[in-house]
Parts: sequence; C-alpha cells; structure tokens
Amino acid sequence: MTIMFSEIGDYARSELGAEVHIPGPDFPLSGLSSTATWHSGRLAFAKALDSELLARATSVADAALIVAHDAETLACPHIRVANPRLAFARIAEAFFVDRPAPGIHSTAIVDPTATIDPSASIGPYCVIGARCTIGARTVLHTHVTLHRDVHIGTDCVLWSHCVVGEDGYGIERQPGELQKRLPHFGGVVVGNGVHVGNFSAIVGGTLDPTRIGDGTMIDNLVHIAHNVQTGKNCQIIACAEVSGSVVIGDNATIAPNATVIQKIEIGENSLLGIGAVATKSIPANVVAAGVPAKVIRTLVPVEGAAE
Repeated sequence: MTIMFSEIGDYARSELGAEVHIPGPDFPLSGLSSTATWHSGRLAFAKALDSELLARATSVADAALIVAHDAETLACPHIRVANPRLAFARIAEAFFVDRPAPGIHSTAIVDPTATIDPSASIGPYCVIGARCTIGARTVLHTHVTLHRDVHIGTDCVLWSHCVVGEDGYGIERQPGELQKRLPHFGGVVVGNGVHVGNFSAIVGGTLDPTRIGDGTMIDNLVHIAHNVQTGKNCQIIACAEVSGSVVIGDNATIAPNATVIQKIEIGENSLLGIGAVATKSIPANVVAAGVPAKVIRTLVPVEGAAE
C-alpha cells in the first residue's frame, strides 16, 4: 500500500488539528515503522527526539515523523500534534489498516431473528444467536459467538474466539439436592466503538442486561460476569476478572490479572493495579493496588476524558 504524504498531511490538518511540514517535493509512504528502523518511505512517531534520530532526520527527505508540537526544529517532513502516539494510531487506522469487506462469511451461522447492518463484517465460523443486533461498520473476526439478545453498537471490533451473552455462573444450593444453575435472560448491550479481545467472555445479565459503555477496550482473556455495568472509555486488560454486578466508572482501568469482587464499584478515572484484588469499592480518581487493594495515590482527573 502506497499513500502520498500530502494525503496524510491533509487528513492530519483537518481531523487532528496538526501542523504539517513538507520542506521538499511530495513523496509516497509505503508503510509504518519504529523510529529505530525509520527510513525512506516510512512513517514513524517520536515521543522524544534523541540525538541519533535528529541526525538522521537532517538527511531524510522521503520519510516522515509525527512529533509533539514543542519538539525541536526538524529538517525532514513531519507532522506536529499534541499527542504523537494517538495521531500515529489514527493515521495508521485511516490509511494502512486492511479493513474486512462488509458482509457475512459463508461459514457463519446466523439466527433468522438476528439483525445485522449491511456495512458490518461477520467473519468465518461466527455464530449469531436469536434476537442479536450488530451495528454499522462493526467487525466480528473468526469464531466469535453471540449467544442471544446481544446488541452490539457501531464501529466495534470483536476479535477471534470471544463469546458474548452466554449464561453466567449463578448457582444455588439446597441441602440434600443437586445444586441448581440460574438461567440468564438479560443479554448484553455493547456500546459504540468497543473492542473485545481474543478468548474474552462477557456474560449475559440475569434479568437486566450486562452493559459495556462506548469506547471501552477489553483485552484478551478477560472475564466480565453477569450484570456488570461499565462506563465510557474503560480499559480492562489481559486476564482481568470482573465479578457479577460490578459498576465501573468512566475512564477506569482494570490492569492485567486484577480481580474485582461482586457488587462493588470502581470509581471513574481510577486505576486498579496489576494483580490487585478489589474486595471493597474503589473511589474515583485514585490508584489502588495490592491484596486486598488499597488506595496508594490520588490522581488528577482528566477533564472531558470520556467525551
């Protein structure tokens, strides 16, 4: 794939509010790279400019860097933005990502009561259950299962082998009898712009839906139990376990291997650290860590972070 730098520059100006500097003739970019391997025809981002990179940048006329607004003066073609890494991600997605074609793969199994937007992409061996809905431009990669009454918003990505909407672990015991599993009827509502990673599970609600807020990113091998409610722009990272009826505020982060006990709250903008076990609610705007988790630092909230 080859894209002219001027095309990327136009996008950066209009969509990212960037300053674009092209000191010489326009040129094609054929791919992306790290700053360590940055060379002709490549686009990279730099959070900081070291002396080696600055030296190379003086002699490169047909490659481009994305740098911060306050970066040192550069002779090479470059884009200046507030957040170089975010700009790199948005440009990469806009110009260099191969998008699956809309449509339903011939091997997918779709219940006749399901509704799928024509612009959505349903990959090989997916299973879409009764009364499910899938919004515009949403992508389901291979072997994704939506059990029943699962509603996926627009611009979502569900990566291979994730399972959404199956019954959770609701068990009742009675002396002298075999224990009984409670059926689940609530389904799952997933907002817009949500990603769900490989082999992750989002359990259907018991009576009311489990809800995942807009922009929330769920990593691989995550378990989200029945009746959980997440806010917008949450991050729930690899191997985390969120128990039933937990409420997670906007912009909260659950770090790898963390565990959240049932029916507590994780406050907005808060971070539950790696391997932490939350046995009590965590307030907003803090970092909590340890077993059991305790508040170790207060954070300054980011204004408008969930917008």
